[in-house]
Amino acid sequence: MKAFLMYRDRDFDLEQEPPPGAQDLVQDLELEVLFKAMAEGDPFLLHVTKKAVLSLLNDVAAVLHRQDILRDCLSNAAIVRNLYTLAAETIERERKNYWGVHSRNPGYVLNRSVEVLSMFLAVLRRLRQVAEVHVARFRSEGFTMLFATLRKELDDEYLATVEAHLSRLKFRRGVLISARFGKGNMGVGHMLRKPNDDDRPWIQRFFSKRPIAYTFHIHERDDAGAQAVSELRDRGIAIAANAVAQSNDHILSFFRMLRTELAFYVGCLNLHERLAAKGEPICFPVPSPCAERATWSAASTTSA
Repeated sequence: MKAFLMYRDRDFDLEQEPPPGAQDLVQDLELEVLFKAMAEGDPFLLHVTKKAVLSLLNDVAAVLHRQDILRDCLSNAAIVRNLYTLAAETIERERKNYWGVHSRNPGYVLNRSVEVLSMFLAVLRRLRQVAEVHVARFRSEGFTMLFATLRKELDDEYLATVEAHLSRLKFRRGVLISARFGKGNMGVGHMLRKPNDDDRPWIQRFFSKRPIAYTFHIHERDDAGAQAVSELRDRGIAIAANAVAQSNDHILSFFRMLRTELAFYVGCLNLHERLAAKGEPICFPVPSPCAERATWSAASTTSA
């Protein structure tokens, strides 16, 4: 999923280099005053607003795209701020869940990814609820597309399917793995398998005859045996662990971009409130292409 709140067709690049002469421009226009008013002491808002203001946007369509979104933000300031806070808190919860441990162990990667994705799932439900409840209040193309995507991609059926997969990946009934013999009778091709679901009542399963199977048990003091079984388990779940970790990164990148792009508009809201408190006029300038000469005009707007 994409936010597309800064451009119609691409993400906002927070790592872009400032244009030549940016520092002189900041000094000549005393833009630090503007940046501080937009950030209100928040380092992340300060970083984003500087990047956005100094990006030298010369695309009329992109300017109008942002103006329409800003009009929505002014009309729905509390909702937009709540969305920003939700994205920021989600990123922070993911960071704390990392525990500061960097491990490539498949078991650790899978357990952590399942836990984080379960948290993401709850937040995605909240995002979809916001989209469903407030979609009629927004008119801009940016928010309309974002809310439409959330409602379409995160329907009840999809979320229930994801929830079922995450529950299965906790392996409460153990791990089913297949393998085949390789050279020297060494196990190769370890593959995680989905167990057959038994929908019979528990009392019927308890008294029914179980299929013949060859089993062995590891003694509780056999550390070497336990380590061998653990290694076999890790081989079997490695592909699944990698896939779930990639899903984790994908959703996290969405929240990071959502937070980044909303940060610009939160900064605009902060500036609007500061100007309104001083009784200063507010307007949306009508842009013209850089190659054209035009008389300046503006479309006024009321304070939010």
